[in-house]
Amino acid sequence: MSFPFILPPAAAFLEPANLAGFVALGSSITWPLLRDRRAILGVQVLGSLLFGLHYLLLGAATAAAMCVMGALQGVALVILMDRRKRVGVVTASLLLSALVTAFTWAGLPSLLSQAGQALSAIGRLQFDTQRLRKWFLVSVVFWSTHNVMVGSVFGLASDTLSLTSLLLALWRHRAGARAARLRDATA
Repeated sequence: MSFPFILPPAAAFLEPANLAGFVALGSSITWPLLRDRRAILGVQVLGSLLFGLHYLLLGAATAAAMCVMGALQGVALVILMDRRKRVGVVTASLLLSALVTAFTWAGLPSLLSQAGQALSAIGRLQFDTQRLRKWFLVSVVFWSTHNVMVGSVFGLASDTLSLTSLLLALWRHRAGARAARLRDATA
């Protein structure tokens, strides 16, 4: 099967699920390139809610719920400064996510979206931006597999762009650190 056959016809882009997915895709393009942790989390909250709507309209209830959980985590982590409270919120949301996954169980897609959300949650706890990016990099593997299974073209496009942006940002940081070491060595 060639790639054009998995793309929906042009009229399908006007369907509510696809419109929500298209707008959500904008956040996926933006957040990996941001440098500030709070900005990254804020844009992710918006994107999570939009992708939640997209998945709900596609009939992927677990993924929709996991997106809402991710948005709630993002809001809590932007607001809360105390590390223990942050860990408590994420732990509670992970337990709730497991319960929600059980209630909305739809087989492997449910497991994949829950695993992707759990890895993202661990990433959200990281204060170091590079560590945050690495956890999200791993979560993309689970989400992209989920998106192939549920037929989310926009989710898969988001995963592809996020993967590319994450790798670029990780490389940019590493190249900058290497240049600084070279400068220090020659000084």
